Formats: sequence, C-alpha cells, structure tokens
Amino acid sequence: MKAHTLTSLLLLVLGLLFFCGAKDTDILYWNADQRLSWDDFAGAPRFDYEGVAALTSSGIVHYKGCKDNIINYRVRAYFEKQESWVKEEALTTHHLRHEQLHFDITELFARKLRKVLSERAFKCGQEEEFELFVSAYLENWRNEQQKYDLLSRHSMDRATQKEWYYKVAMELSLLEDFKEP
Repeated sequence: MKAHTLTSLLLLVLGLLFFCGAKDTDILYWNADQRLSWDDFAGAPRFDYEGVAALTSSGIVHYKGCKDNIINYRVRAYFEKQESWVKEEALTTHHLRHEQLHFDITELFARKLRKVLSERAFKCGQEEEFELFVSAYLENWRNEQQKYDLLSRHSMDRATQKEWYYKVAMELSLLEDFKEP
C-alpha cells in the first residue's frame, strides 16, 4: 500500500472514530433547532482572563479520505462543552446570545468552506494542498471571530451586537444550500 494511501486511510479511520465519538455529551454540532444554553458551558471559568466573562470554544473539523482519486471531505461546526465557560456575572440572556453568535459564525464559515470546496476538486495525492486551502479558510474564520468581539466590544456595544446578529443570520440563510445535511 502506498504511503499516501495508508495515511489517507489512517486519517479517515481517525476521523470516523472522532465522528462516532462526537455523539459524546462533550461535543455539540451546530444545529439551527438547538441553541446553546448556559448548561452547555461546562468548563471552569478562567479568572486569569480579565475582561472575559464567558468563552465559547468552537471549531470546524474536516474529515477526509480518498475515493475514485478524489479527496472526499465532511465539514462540521462544533462546540466543546468542557472548554467553554461562563463567569457568574455573565449568566444573562444578552451574554448567551453573544456566545451563540460565536457558534453561529463558526457554522457560517463551515458553510462558506463547504461552498468553496464544492467548487473545487482535490485529487488524491493533493492532501497537502487541501490542508493548506482549508487552513487559509480557517484563518479567515478566526479573524472574523476576533473582529466580532472587537467591534461588539465583547457584547457591550448592544447596537453593534444586534447588527452582527442580523448580518450572520442573513449570511447563513444565503448559504442554506451548504448547511450540513
């Protein structure tokens, strides 16, 4: 078996193991019908993070394998309960909406990634190019998360917070065709 085929097979198996284990209670995958609650923030608050009252740990995973000489993938937005936390002073509906929007931005970028990947085929043997392409997209997602916090002043600017809510909702609806099936 060629090394890249063995590597692809190993990555696929690891992805499937993670994917199957993802039903674990520590991971939530983005779902329009399931909004976050404060009960989902199971991590211990970080009091050394001054000025941060809550933290959403979310990410975008992509599982890949190779079939018919084309890299196959699956992209999902997820939330990590044990890495997400809230301090008592932030246990408000307003703060929860701010944290939910972080998760919604994660889903938005997962949809954007699904869209651009659907327009481009990577062949087996192009795993490195695939990873570089995905990494660049994930960097855009991280930058957008930082921009959201900066412009909303971590939810303190309520008008900007509301603008972001409508902006992200509109973008999600425009990318409805690229939601997770």
